[in-house]
Amino acid sequence: MKRSNHVVAIFTAFVSVLFWMFASFPAMASGEEIPWWPIQVKSFYGAYDVTAKKAGRASTSLNRPKLEEWLSPALADSPYVIGVCLPHFKDHYWTAVSYGIIDEAKRLGVSIRLVEAGGYGELERQQSQMRKFVKEHVDGIVLGAISYTGNDCDIAQARNAGVPVVEVVNDVHSADVSAKALVSFYEMGYFAGEYVAEHAENAGLDTVSIAFFPGPKKSGWAPETLAGFEDALRYYPGKVDILDVRYGDTGHDEQRALIEASLKAVGPAHYLVGNAVAAEVAPEVFARLKMGQETTVVGTYLTQDLYEQIRQGDVAGAPSDLMVFQGRMAVDMMIRLLNGEKAGQDFPFRSGPFIPMVTSANIDNFPFEGLFGPRGFTPALSLEKGQ
Repeated sequence: MKRSNHVVAIFTAFVSVLFWMFASFPAMASGEEIPWWPIQVKSFYGAYDVTAKKAGRASTSLNRPKLEEWLSPALADSPYVIGVCLPHFKDHYWTAVSYGIIDEAKRLGVSIRLVEAGGYGELERQQSQMRKFVKEHVDGIVLGAISYTGNDCDIAQARNAGVPVVEVVNDVHSADVSAKALVSFYEMGYFAGEYVAEHAENAGLDTVSIAFFPGPKKSGWAPETLAGFEDALRYYPGKVDILDVRYGDTGHDEQRALIEASLKAVGPAHYLVGNAVAAEVAPEVFARLKMGQETTVVGTYLTQDLYEQIRQGDVAGAPSDLMVFQGRMAVDMMIRLLNGEKAGQDFPFRSGPFIPMVTSANIDNFPFEGLFGPRGFTPALSLEKGQ
């Protein structure tokens, strides 16, 4: 199966990000501070019209995507206070996002107030956290939304109060969001699908059976991932049979239960494909039930734990959305907004790094610290300027 032209272009442009990872790894290990930019990004300029927005896609009101280098702004004009609302710290994914946010805020000289909702079932708590930040008169909010549409009213209220909201990682529908630092999870799913198709074709499979675990159904990103995956498999020369699709929160217990229920209902498939937590727990479930040798596990995004499992060969691979960079970019966007720049004109309304597929064959090209930041990082819930 041949890779599509847009995928080839993305991987070609991604070379510069890999170079940064190689160049920065020794310095990070020694504690030396070095610039993390420029990195190659996919940016969208223009005016955001929510009526031209579909889940998993940039609004068609924006200009065609521009491949460019992301450059960090100078120091903030004032000692801004930024509220940060993230979904949870159940796994290390959002820890890596918070590292990017906190480290960039520290570098730019602004303060951070960080909260997490406790999971994708805690929308009301995240809504309350956003309203509390507005009442506390923070200068801006960086939001990792739990729901694609569920935060729309609170984003609008924040904007009406003069508090811009920059979305990070998880896309939102809101007409009032000020900017977005994220990648397309449709593309994440597409890359995972391409990998499965190539792997299955190399294995000579005429029929490919798949069990898919997207993640939380109302998150926006989970259904987008499945849509991208399915579109990639349309080009498979044989038959594709998606035996089971099971949505659920990205807690380890929840994903473990979903996998066990799927195995009981439809039996093992050639491929188990799913969110990073599903991919993390799958080898353990297979080993316990003594039924995993015939199933290849592929993730739809990458976490620290999944990275180690890919290195060990328990999981075949997963695309990485480079969440540390997304966190840094969200802070950069917020500083530019608060400094008086206009999203869509002076800097992109929406932008995110290129997406590599990390596999057991190429994982040595992706140092841990380049993908996730320092090992053992624990986010502080409060960062004052100068800390």
